[in-house]
Amino acid sequence: MAHMIDTLAWHGETPWHGLGRQLPKLATVDEMIRFGGLDWQVVPRPLFQADEAGTGASVLGFKALTRSDRPEVTLSVVSESYGVVQNGEALSLAAAAVGDGTACAEVAGALDEGRRVFVVLNLPAAGFDVAGEHVASYVVCYAGHDGSTSVGFRFTPVRVVCQNTLSAALGGATPHEMTFRHTRNAADRVAKAAEMVATARDYFGTFHATALHLVKQRMSLDTAAEFAERLFPTYRNAAQETVIPVNQRKLVELFRFQGDRGDHKIAGTRWGFYNAVTALLDHNARGGRQMARALAGSEVRDRAVAMLLAA
Repeated sequence: MAHMIDTLAWHGETPWHGLGRQLPKLATVDEMIRFGGLDWQVVPRPLFQADEAGTGASVLGFKALTRSDRPEVTLSVVSESYGVVQNGEALSLAAAAVGDGTACAEVAGALDEGRRVFVVLNLPAAGFDVAGEHVASYVVCYAGHDGSTSVGFRFTPVRVVCQNTLSAALGGATPHEMTFRHTRNAADRVAKAAEMVATARDYFGTFHATALHLVKQRMSLDTAAEFAERLFPTYRNAAQETVIPVNQRKLVELFRFQGDRGDHKIAGTRWGFYNAVTALLDHNARGGRQMARALAGSEVRDRAVAMLLAA
């Protein structure tokens, strides 16, 4: 839901929630950090515990992370040895990956009062076509101030016609996400950025080949219903009544009527079924939750791809 969005800047079509700042063109990473409201500092502060008398006692070994622009917001409580990483430092890996000054940042913002920050890069050279439709290739660079989130990259293909997020684990030696420990060393940042670019190319190339394979495979409605039941299993409730989950029924309906909804080129294929899965998941996770899902990945998407390739 939209309330997870703290700040947001974007280029392109207006999001359904209408929040954030629209930009007339793509921006550099540094510009997006400013436009996306990420140009604040993480400020560590000592912790105090109030006693019965109302006086404070210092909590040794821990500190609170707060925002310089909104000091009343506590991002997290971490150990005293926790290394603070500023937004600009964390997201600078994205700038190093595409080249400083390159304008390819499409979205940037913060979720959950700033506990997670991100910038989304559009990589036109890595895009590809499947069944006459374009799939754009994005890299989401993210960092967290919740004490647990690393600096990372997630590779995210997006079907342009419907904006559904297609990212999934493909198995084997082609990771769809990379995480790093933050470093201030310039040479290390360049090396990690180069590693990310190479891995992204491998992932998008493998994903393209996977999509081309799936779009050639026909799939019956009965098989789609079987797969939907495996993704969202039927169960018995406390009264021992058989319950078919709503998502199971919706997924079968999305697949059944793809040909009537403008998806006739992929209707009745395994690629069509996977797109029905992504449409279902993205419909149930708009706004801040949709971006949170993109950052966190989806076990359902991963299982769907594994099932489609194994059968």
